[in-house]
Amino acid sequence: MLEPIRYLSKLFTVCALGLPYLMLATAATADFDLEPGDQVSVSLTGLDDLSFNATIDAHGDVNLKWLGQFRAQGLSLERLELLVQQDAAGKIVKQYDLNGDIYIIQLAGDEIEIARNGYRPIIIGGDVARTGEIDYRPAITVREAVALAGGVRSMLLADDVTIDPIQLLRWQTAYGQAALQHAQALVQSWRSSSELAQDMDLEPPAPESVTVSPSVLAELIAEQIRIRSINQENEAGEREFFEDARQQAAERVRILEEQITELAKALDADEEEEARVVSLVDKGLAPGSRLADTRRTTVLSATRLLEVEEDLAGTSLILTRLIRDEEQFEQERTLRLLQERRVASLSVRDAKHQLDTISKYLAGASNEIGTESLITDIDYTVTIFRTENSQLQQLVADKLTQLRPGDSLEISVQEITENAPLTE
Repeated sequence: MLEPIRYLSKLFTVCALGLPYLMLATAATADFDLEPGDQVSVSLTGLDDLSFNATIDAHGDVNLKWLGQFRAQGLSLERLELLVQQDAAGKIVKQYDLNGDIYIIQLAGDEIEIARNGYRPIIIGGDVARTGEIDYRPAITVREAVALAGGVRSMLLADDVTIDPIQLLRWQTAYGQAALQHAQALVQSWRSSSELAQDMDLEPPAPESVTVSPSVLAELIAEQIRIRSINQENEAGEREFFEDARQQAAERVRILEEQITELAKALDADEEEEARVVSLVDKGLAPGSRLADTRRTTVLSATRLLEVEEDLAGTSLILTRLIRDEEQFEQERTLRLLQERRVASLSVRDAKHQLDTISKYLAGASNEIGTESLITDIDYTVTIFRTENSQLQQLVADKLTQLRPGDSLEISVQEITENAPLTE
């Protein structure tokens, strides 16, 4: 048996993971707008079984289940809170009491509260002991992030101070691996750049820009051309789908608009006929049954017009969503290619540093002076990458720079060396 409608107070606790923007020391306590990938948890006081978690999807929307779906990308927590409050006011929720009876709750949206209690992780790479994710916490600095990653590390074999055949072979093997990594990353960066610029005639890396053989370079280029062709085919299919769907929706809109024009004319004519019959009935020149038939015809015409107008509104909404989805597809494509190019550029830089360092070791092994460069001190530089307004930005930072959620850090060791005699 249903009990009377209850009005309950509610408190929503929403926690969201952070956004990829660089935070300076003066903005340590600032909040961050919501972006795709952020997570929220929703709870309601007195209704624990209605609690759930949600993630902002790639389109920037968040599905809050029984509360509905909301556009969250770029919104502050306060703005999202207001939207949820406005939408939730008056919503009806069915619940069961301990006896198994159903009761109904009507929500009062102005009591909803949204708060953040978690952030997206920081990504750290380069010359650190453990690359990968680090949990973000407010006011975390670059120095603290490096410490959490196990500290910096030398790029290569800094503790090997004797030269023997096995060590020499090890260096040569490492050099070959670094050379292949450098060429692969360079070709990947070229492919991503050509797709971003939509310039298929962009010149690939020249043989003199790499240290692998021309045949290996040709194989790497051919592989990336195949990947590019597959991407082009998939993207062409997506664009063709959007184009066909938009044309069909636009044609449907045109037909419905023509139907509305014709139905409006018919309705005007029916209303004029009804007015004429009313006049005849009032004068006793026509039976009352004729007036009923005329009014029924007018109502049918008006109903048909409303149905077509509703169909037009729905088709126009579909067309708008298709346009938005197509724009989202292009944005996601651009972001994906920017990310691929960024990763490839970092790999080029990392491999080039390894090549330079190993070359010094190999050069020292090939002479007979009997000395070798020994590392006496290590410092490091910091580069922070962030995406803002769909653009990837690269910022040089120092060890005391405070980070923002979602920052990507690249740590590069600077090795200060001096010559010392070889030990036996």
